[in-house]
Amino acid sequence: MPVNQNTVANGLVSIDSIVHFVDEVIPWGKQHVYMFRGPKSPIANWRDETWVFNLLKKHGMQKYLNKSLPLILPETMQISSIWHDAKHLRITAIKKRDWYERNDEYDTTMKSPKGKDVVLKGFEREIVRSLVAFEWDLVLNEATLQIAQLPHGTEYSTIADEFFELTQDWIDRSLFTEMDLRRPIAKLHELEERGLGETRSQTINYRTMQGRRIEARSASMCDPLLGEQPIDTMLQAVRKNGVGQIGNFYWIPTGNNNRNPLTSDVHVIVVAPQNRINFPTPNDEPSVRYVLSRIRSHCN
Repeated sequence: MPVNQNTVANGLVSIDSIVHFVDEVIPWGKQHVYMFRGPKSPIANWRDETWVFNLLKKHGMQKYLNKSLPLILPETMQISSIWHDAKHLRITAIKKRDWYERNDEYDTTMKSPKGKDVVLKGFEREIVRSLVAFEWDLVLNEATLQIAQLPHGTEYSTIADEFFELTQDWIDRSLFTEMDLRRPIAKLHELEERGLGETRSQTINYRTMQGRRIEARSASMCDPLLGEQPIDTMLQAVRKNGVGQIGNFYWIPTGNNNRNPLTSDVHVIVVAPQNRINFPTPNDEPSVRYVLSRIRSHCN
């Protein structure tokens, strides 16, 4: 059934069901992701459902446990759900965010009272329901923080800080260690050199030991970066003696892994200085989880 104002007004589709559907879809759309290693200390308590319930109750958070509250556009970041069992903990938070986007369709000119030309530039106000989700695999003891994509220039580290400040009374951020993403850039590059690539590189950027930056780009998003000997030789040398900074990759369905569930390319940008991964296009859940698992495997 198509959802519109009439179906909602007539009670055919509830606001709660729409919010629940959106909360299931957004985490696998355009997003930025931080990956973590879990605590070095024992985490057996976190696998105990009674212990987790009592912890949340102590902090007045038990009402969110294994429920999804239909938050629409809260002015401040608020928890919308805490899903937990013996294997996983997933916390979702929502916040209204707004900004102005430049739109030259609304530009106009006029005369001032003094007869001078006045140029008016148009901006459109954008309002979005911003989602952040922290997921902790209690079996593998590894975690991710997913942040739905926001406009260019957004400081995603600030949004991560905002989330962890919201949950700091009952989950200690300092126990989690951000994954260093410099190594996966070099490893994925090396696999392509050897003909074993699971990605097609579009851009690779390295920093040398003396701080210089070397970057190479492919001719187009459909063309491989490697294939011209002078460039390949230069990149190989800097890979062996430098540090990965930016990796703009397309994960390919025919990669060298028989567990690969991809049916089309998945665009991924690895931003190593910020330990952040960007999925600039929407994907489905299996694709995102698979790519993150492969990046994590190359961090070791």
